[in-house]
Amino acid sequence: MKPNRLLTGAVLFGMALSAYAAPLVRYFELTTEPERQAAFDAVGVENLSTSVEKEPGTLAMYALHQTDAPNVNYVFEIYQDDDAYRIHSRSPQFEKFVETAKTAVVGRKVFETEPHFLYEKSEPLRITDNRPKVNFAEVRVKPEFNAQFKAVVLDEMQQSMAKEAGVLAMYAVTLKERPNEWRFFEIYADEQAYRIHRETPHFRHYLRRTAEMTLDKKVISLQGGTLMNKGGLRFIRH
Repeated sequence: MKPNRLLTGAVLFGMALSAYAAPLVRYFELTTEPERQAAFDAVGVENLSTSVEKEPGTLAMYALHQTDAPNVNYVFEIYQDDDAYRIHSRSPQFEKFVETAKTAVVGRKVFETEPHFLYEKSEPLRITDNRPKVNFAEVRVKPEFNAQFKAVVLDEMQQSMAKEAGVLAMYAVTLKERPNEWRFFEIYADEQAYRIHRETPHFRHYLRRTAEMTLDKKVISLQGGTLMNKGGLRFIRH
């Protein structure tokens, strides 16, 4: 029997983390003063790029604007574990970011999550332009269908990463203490890659299978900002 490639990757990654620990994944919604947005963006680029380059346990960091509200920022972070985050939180680039945020950020929400599917192409991302297509989706699933929904969506994401060159990274998490509140963060090479993805058999199958499983769904288009990861992250929670 051929081994499941995704499972194999997850196990190998888990071994590197020791005791198959799940990575630490959280995201922030930060509202800035419009006149301070440029300063916030600049210090964010420095913080994210330096952290991913120099900190072994900082696996991925992304900061983007909401397309229809450019002073609403989403920041996504993935760390190897709690210790990796503590190391990052004491770094000079993070302290500089915090100082700028004190005068730039007027609204802050933080969301702790349980990761279920974290998958990246092997090539590291170092992007600071508008070329990629980035989506963030909020999906509330009927509790009685949560296990079925997870099985369908993880299969769809696995196929997307394996078959589509233009899908650069896909992450699926649930909110802490709210297991039927799903969050999806997806990075496509460009708009065309996203259009191709939406026409694939596996994506259409996902739409059909889950149509009656969800209570509501919201897709937030993101743009600009900074996309940084080490590449090759492969984690799945069964």
